[in-house]
Amino acid sequence: MKNIDWEKLNYRRSTVAVVLNKNNKMLIIQKQSYKENEWDGPGGGIEEDESPEEAIVRELKEELGTDKFEIVKCSQMTDKYNWPREYVLKRFLERGKTYLGQERKQFLVKFWGEDNEIKIPEKEIRKFEWAEIKELEKYFIFPNQYQKTQKLFEEWRIDSW
Repeated sequence: MKNIDWEKLNYRRSTVAVVLNKNNKMLIIQKQSYKENEWDGPGGGIEEDESPEEAIVRELKEELGTDKFEIVKCSQMTDKYNWPREYVLKRFLERGKTYLGQERKQFLVKFWGEDNEIKIPEKEIRKFEWAEIKELEKYFIFPNQYQKTQKLFEEWRIDSW
């Protein structure tokens, strides 16, 4: 078995969306790999031949099962963070390669559909909820996740914070 050369690991290029509905509630998802109290916005990796915009549209269609959304803005800030070492090691053992963490392009997205049009892929996502913006702190427990989301709302001048 090969060892991980931690100095040479790169960041996975990825996307994440702040999806707001007609009532300015934010869509949050719980991936199957998350613990029961861990939540995030939908999104995922950027493939080699994709732009971040193409990737977020593809990921939203895959994760929401609908195309009833519209990209409103892309943030000037990038969300870059390291994964826990045990997660990096687990990915390496499962896949033979891994990353140090993720570098995510962040998008503001408006959802125009109805809740019953959202069809999440249960193999990947356990559940979704529409959260009041003022309640996000109880859902966003990853390191600095809540503070980073606050900064996005400030950048995008979303008043409901």
